Amino acid sequence: MPNGRFFLDFTRKLEVIKWFGVRNRYIGPAVDLLVPVVHEAEKSGGYVIGVNVGDPYFRDLRKLWRTHFPSSPATVRQEADGLKIIADFATQFPDDCQPPNA
Repeated sequence: MPNGRFFLDFTRKLEVIKWFGVRNRYIGPAVDLLVPVVHEAEKSGGYVIGVNVGDPYFRDLRKLWRTHFPSSPATVRQEADGLKIIADFATQFPDDCQPPNA
């Protein structure tokens, strides 16, 4: 997104969801990722976005984490307030704000 306010957060671990009859974190092929993101005016991120194996960036994200994790946090001049961060997240990632099965 050209005016995105969130960036990949290499200070936190990428969570890989696998499938072996049920979704789990331990065995089977990777089917989903929970990708940590951080707001440009946030010292430490708390949000993740979901990425499915069918997404064209699925493999690229895993490679990026192997290369860049762990990284030092970026410095922030002034932190944004919580409502600003929530609003920016909903604007940039509307699909990740939907309740399940919506």
